[in-house]
Amino acid sequence: MSVSRSLCWLSLLTAAVSVPSTVHAQSVATPVQQAAPAQQGAPAQQVVPGTQPESQTANGHPEQFQIMQVLEHLPPYRPLDQIAGKVTLSGSTTMNDVGHQWAKNLKLFHPGLEFNGTAEGSEIALKLLSEDPTIIAGVSRPVDATDQSMLQAGKCKAPIAIAVGMEAMAVFVHKDNPLESLAPESLKSIFAATANGQPKCKVWGDLGVKGPLADQPISIYERDQASGSRVFISRVLLSGAELSSTAIACTSNTEICKSIANDPKGIGFADLNYEHPDVRRVPLAVGRDIVAATEANVLMGKYPIVRPLMLVLDKDQLSRDGKVRESVLRYVLSRDGQLVMMQSGFYPLDPGFVQHQLTELFGQQLR
Repeated sequence: MSVSRSLCWLSLLTAAVSVPSTVHAQSVATPVQQAAPAQQGAPAQQVVPGTQPESQTANGHPEQFQIMQVLEHLPPYRPLDQIAGKVTLSGSTTMNDVGHQWAKNLKLFHPGLEFNGTAEGSEIALKLLSEDPTIIAGVSRPVDATDQSMLQAGKCKAPIAIAVGMEAMAVFVHKDNPLESLAPESLKSIFAATANGQPKCKVWGDLGVKGPLADQPISIYERDQASGSRVFISRVLLSGAELSSTAIACTSNTEICKSIANDPKGIGFADLNYEHPDVRRVPLAVGRDIVAATEANVLMGKYPIVRPLMLVLDKDQLSRDGKVRESVLRYVLSRDGQLVMMQSGFYPLDPGFVQHQLTELFGQQLR
């Protein structure tokens, strides 16, 4: 499904489709051999299938109840063998904490495993993988044909990208900013560079904001060049446009939100679940509806800015390491690994899609 003006709000379903010009999450198995594509027009509810409207769920915490329903359909991790070896997990700062917890839990099953690596950012991790195909790179965005070409031009000749979870993102502004909502074209006007490198909208009044803020310049806070978040925003949300040269680079989602908390003129993207008393999430215009950036709307398929979290590796290494990488992948796609994903503030994958990825990688799965 190619990007068009009518599809600027994107729902990154946990299904694999070809890229570039794609708006969905991707799993690359074998030399960019894709898993079965999602049907065009598939409902966004496929992000977490089988969930029910809030009124039909348990009282108190319907969102958590819905997610637990998904996890119940995933099998627990069962070690294939007693394995040992070294694993280098590097990449996305977004995935740093979940990666550490995966490593800690896997060592309980396999004490002979040794994990190392650093969170230097998705883009640096992909470059390192091109130089050293033994690395497993965490990447917080879709992986496309441009990435494949870069990896294969180096030493990673059989790159595969496996979706391991989903993250919802929101647009944050200062709590006192009266901005009511944002439409797709408004996002481009704020964040995308024009011919001179400047954004189209320069002051808050350009977005219809009234009062003292109207003539104040828009302060854009964005992730640095090493971040997958920055590439995701540019490639997907801005349809390939470069980010404005006026954006202030930050090293984390936390830094973005703290900067906005101290700057009434600020705006930026961060994880939807981030909480700070001095910032708020901006609702999005989706068709004729105004959709709040809430977890309930994510689970119901109403909220559109959701991105895949990926592990990228060289498939050739799977047959050379005594099932070390296979065990890592089986763990992160098991109930145990997806529970860690949920506990870290992200969203688990569709159980059917998990099964499909495992079958693509390792053959027909026994239940």
